[in-house]
Amino acid sequence: MARLFFTLYSGIIVCTLAFTVMFELIAAFWFYDVDSADQRQTVQSYMALFNRIERLGGNTELMLAMQQTTQTNGLLLREVTRDQLQAQPELQNLPPSGIQLDSLLADDEDTLYFRLAKGDTVYQVSPDYQTEYWQQEDLQGTLYLWGVLFINAVIAGCWLWFLHRKLRCLERSALQIAAGDFSARAPTSDSLTVGSLNTAFNRMADRIEQLIASHKRLTNAVAHELRTPIFRLRCQLALLEPVEPYSGNGHSEPPPSVTPDDWAQSLLGIEEDLDELETMVDELLSYARMERAGLVLQSERLPVGDWLAALYPKLRRSCQAPLSLKLPNTSAGAAPLASLYGEFDPHLIQRALTNLVRNADRYARQQIELKLWVEAGQLVVCVDDDGCGIPEADRERVLEPFERLGSARDRQSGGHGLGLSIVREIMARHGGRVVISSAPLGGARVALYLPAAH
Repeated sequence: MARLFFTLYSGIIVCTLAFTVMFELIAAFWFYDVDSADQRQTVQSYMALFNRIERLGGNTELMLAMQQTTQTNGLLLREVTRDQLQAQPELQNLPPSGIQLDSLLADDEDTLYFRLAKGDTVYQVSPDYQTEYWQQEDLQGTLYLWGVLFINAVIAGCWLWFLHRKLRCLERSALQIAAGDFSARAPTSDSLTVGSLNTAFNRMADRIEQLIASHKRLTNAVAHELRTPIFRLRCQLALLEPVEPYSGNGHSEPPPSVTPDDWAQSLLGIEEDLDELETMVDELLSYARMERAGLVLQSERLPVGDWLAALYPKLRRSCQAPLSLKLPNTSAGAAPLASLYGEFDPHLIQRALTNLVRNADRYARQQIELKLWVEAGQLVVCVDDDGCGIPEADRERVLEPFERLGSARDRQSGGHGLGLSIVREIMARHGGRVVISSAPLGGARVALYLPAAH
């Protein structure tokens, strides 16, 4: 982490220097060079004064005035030699009372050239860095530069210290989660938050804690659910254990105390237990696929009423109780059937409805209804039954894996408590929800809310 802050700190310093240099270059060459303009105006005012002194006092007074003026301003005055003029041709064409700010030497940026109204002599003026004025200016420039860097360093250092303090809190929370403490959370006080990073971290930690807890419950429930059919298999195998392991034909035979009917019933029970185990494994795999983040929906835009009407015969064959389908009509206040479109994965929604119909058939007495309507811009497909219903306190619990209202775990109880969990995961994938309530028939209503396609 120290390397991260060192890199950030170095980047701030480099960017500050680069900005200062670039600003000076842009201001000097693309906009308006204030220093050069001020220097030019000052020299022009002196040139006007020098021309007047030459007319009134002659060349001697002119040279004396020029020397005194330059010395007072901490400058050096020289005449440009012919060799220098030949080396710099543009100075030869310098007009009377003209000023040239370019330098004859590449490393001399403060030299100025000018020519008076009379005469061909070109004068060179450059700073005298031995004078106190230029030394003080150089010292002030150095102090200014280091002062700016120091202030930036202090501000950046304080900011980095506070940021490091906040990130250390996040790091400690991450290490606690990595060590197995899934209840650890990042602080949410204003003095310790890094933008919205702490909130996002806590959401991630909540999701991880929920997944771990869900997987633990699922593992425990699987072990508990598998114990019952395995125990039945062992009991039935113990009943079928022959007195003599093998007969002459190479096949095991039932012991004398077991009748042929008991033998056949035990074999049938073993086959049913194996089917139950296979069904449980299939449901577990389906639930695992629903929870997997990489699941891609094969969504289609379909007329929901026509799709349900086509699916209805298959759903009716999957249950023993009578199943009726009720679709919205075109009466006043009802949405036309042709306008009810939804965008969903038909295979997954079919799986959800199949689970709901089979679950209703398990508890229904005489009647099951499949209904469709629109509510607040959402498509609602529900399954009603006339069974015993689901108590309000248990309506959220039954959506969890392996949660069932009854404690019986024999074949007659049916299911493994994964049907509604799979339905909830399917709806979550579609951006919908599952709502359990009381049905007008007297039993339970399980409604699927799907976003409607416009």
